[in-house]
Amino acid sequence: MRTLIVGGGKVGSFLASKLARAGHVVTVIEDHPDRARQVVADANVLVFEGDGTDVELLKAADVDRADWVLAVTGVDENNLVAAQLALTLGAKRVLARLNDPSNKPTFQALDINAIAVTDLMAEVISREVAVPDLERLDLFAGGKVEILELEVPAAFGAAAIVDLTLPEQSIVVTVGRGDEVTVARGNTVVRPGDRIVVAAMVDTTGDVYRAFGVGSS
Repeated sequence: MRTLIVGGGKVGSFLASKLARAGHVVTVIEDHPDRARQVVADANVLVFEGDGTDVELLKAADVDRADWVLAVTGVDENNLVAAQLALTLGAKRVLARLNDPSNKPTFQALDINAIAVTDLMAEVISREVAVPDLERLDLFAGGKVEILELEVPAAFGAAAIVDLTLPEQSIVVTVGRGDEVTVARGNTVVRPGDRIVVAAMVDTTGDVYRAFGVGSS
C-alpha cells in the first residue's frame, strides 16, 4: 500500500522505516531540512521538504494515490489541517497524531481519527484493521495506554498467549524471534528470548511484566 507521512521527526522517521521494511511505498513530507535529510538516510524513502499543509506540496506527493496519510507532526493543529486536506484531495484513509488529549473533541467533531498511541499506527496499517474496531479495544485512550517492549526471560518456559494471565485491558501486538516478527494471535506460542510488544493501560503494566516473568520497570 501507499503511505504518505506528514512529519519526519522521531515518530515519522520510525513509521517510515518500519512501513518501508514491511513493503509499503512510503513518502514523507518534512519542513525541517536536517530532519528531512535524516529520514532519507534512515528510512531510504522519498522525502519532500516543505509544509505538509501546503496543498500543492500534497499534490506533488501524490496524496490522491495514498491508501493512508499519517499526520504525525508535534503540532495538533497542523495534523488536523493536513488530515483534512488529504481527505479532500483524495486520500483513502487518514490517521492523525494527537499530542494533547484535550484536543480530541475537535478532531472528532471534524471526523478525523486521532490517536495518542503513535507506535500502533503501523500496526493498524499492516493488519488492515478498521480504526473503530481497535478503538473498541480501548487501545486509543489518549494518554492512558503504554507500549511495552520486553524480552521473555529464560526461566519463562513456553506458553500460548491465550494461556497467559494478562490484564483484561492489554493486548500482545507482536512477537519477535530472531529476524522474524509476527502479529500475535491467541494461539501464538511465546518462548524464552522472544521480543514482545504489548499495549496496556498504564495502571496494568506491572501485571503485564509479571505475566511474562519480568520484573516491572
